[in-house]
Amino acid sequence: MTETKSERRAAMQFARGAYWYFLFWGVCSALGTTFSTLIDAILVGNLVGSDGLAVTSIATPVFLFYALLGMTLGVGANVKIGRALGSDHVEEANRIFHEVLLTGVLVGALCLAVVLPLRERMLDLLGAEDALRPLARQYLTVVFGSAPVFVLYHILANTVRTDSDPKLAAASSAVVVVFNLSLDILFMQGFKWGIVGASSALCIAETLGLVVLLFHFARKSASLRLRLRLPGWADLRAFVGNGFGVGSAFIFQGVVMFTFNTLLLASDRANGVTYVAIFGVIYTMSTIPAAIFDGAGNAISTVASIFTGERDSESILVTMRLGLKIVLAGGALVGAVFVVFAPQLMRFFGIAEPAVLAMAVPAVRLYSVCLLFMGVNVLSTAFWQAIGRAKLASAMSLVRNFVLMMVLGGILISRLHMTGLSLTYVLTEGLCLAGVGIVHMVSGSPAYVTRKFGLSGKNYEKVYTISTDSINEIANDLEQLCDAWEIDYKKAFFIHLMVEELILNIIKFGLKDTSRQRSIAIKLMENGDEIILRIRDNVHTYNPFEAGDGDEIDNAVINLITKKTQFYNYQRKLIFNYLYLIL
Repeated sequence: MTETKSERRAAMQFARGAYWYFLFWGVCSALGTTFSTLIDAILVGNLVGSDGLAVTSIATPVFLFYALLGMTLGVGANVKIGRALGSDHVEEANRIFHEVLLTGVLVGALCLAVVLPLRERMLDLLGAEDALRPLARQYLTVVFGSAPVFVLYHILANTVRTDSDPKLAAASSAVVVVFNLSLDILFMQGFKWGIVGASSALCIAETLGLVVLLFHFARKSASLRLRLRLPGWADLRAFVGNGFGVGSAFIFQGVVMFTFNTLLLASDRANGVTYVAIFGVIYTMSTIPAAIFDGAGNAISTVASIFTGERDSESILVTMRLGLKIVLAGGALVGAVFVVFAPQLMRFFGIAEPAVLAMAVPAVRLYSVCLLFMGVNVLSTAFWQAIGRAKLASAMSLVRNFVLMMVLGGILISRLHMTGLSLTYVLTEGLCLAGVGIVHMVSGSPAYVTRKFGLSGKNYEKVYTISTDSINEIANDLEQLCDAWEIDYKKAFFIHLMVEELILNIIKFGLKDTSRQRSIAIKLMENGDEIILRIRDNVHTYNPFEAGDGDEIDNAVINLITKKTQFYNYQRKLIFNYLYLIL
């Protein structure tokens, strides 16, 4: 019994639906972080002036360092957590989470203990000199003291998304945005705290966002629970190895930004501070497309890691192709907006002098070209990370975020100033995109995914509408399939019983909103002498294995299922309910 193309497309709609869901909330979450940065830049630029903007630019490497630590640990651990959840090893997923959580606590505390006593040396390292130093000291003292909050926020945001709750991750970002804006206005304009009000508002808002994320683990639907566990060296190496390709981008950006600030200051003593302020605005503006690309990357990382655990190679590749289309369209759209509205955007950030605008606008427009390439590079790195090509992802991150930037920037910025800076970004992203193309031709991801995660035995999947009318169609399809595969009659009977009973229970107790069409995907896989049955539905709130709704006959059948299978697991993953049985 073979599947038609329309049946395969229907089955892949589950994968596309999962990716769109995680993409939407992932972009919302990333934009929340971005808007916090934008709010600080806008208010500081308008209330403190160009020196304040220069300080926020100088402080950016510190936030990037926190992101390096949090994202490396968070992404690295959640690649393993996603695979464990995908293969129904919930206890293993919890063990990994407990280890990375304690690691994050210890790393954040270490940052706090080291950085605060060495504050003045850190200011020297960041280039805070002359008139900028008092402002930088005020701003960064608060930021240095909040290190554990920023590290843990990144870890928990990744974990909450992996545990099928991207909405809450986005809600936490919204909390950060709202409180950052409110407290910025209160502290900077109301209390007249100046630039220290901006950093205080951001750090308090980040703390409140962290508290929101913690609510996830009190939910009944959460697979992960809050615990602390000392990690082993092997797990720490795995966290760093799996997450370095994504996380290292942040520290490389920090080093690059510090270097570029230094080069801009040295390239023209009369306009150096102005160049740094313009660069700070360009960087801040770039966080908007970066949020789209990071959201796409976070979504592919979460969804693909779950599908790798399921060994669902087709769904992995479908999500990757969809992600590529989205980042290409998003980059083109945002780039066009930057080109057309460059003068207005500069004025919005407080850069309004005609002479400064004459330097800033061409630089912004040239920089916008790199957005056409950036999304593909970001998505490719996240995808390679999720499917186990960590060395390739790390190499891409090193070359894209550090090597090419430092080489090209060192050559171009001292000669061409702001034009050289923008050209550095364009050439770097273009060369890396060419590298992605070469990797695809030499050792493409489709072949790698099929080889590593494809099923070697027979497998069949079909999607049905959940209704009483579908039961006969499902029964006929399963009967033909069991005959074609020569499945033992006892196993065949059990498969029919399981599927029919589950659908009837969903119809009776799960379809509260009958106006919306719900679907169920039934997949049979052959693994040696075992038959694996995976049933996936998109009824959000119903679990037939929880006591309560069913009558005595329903409960008796459910109990029979739990006793007669070698293994069963029913849990919520991504946006679906999964029943996984080994007969």
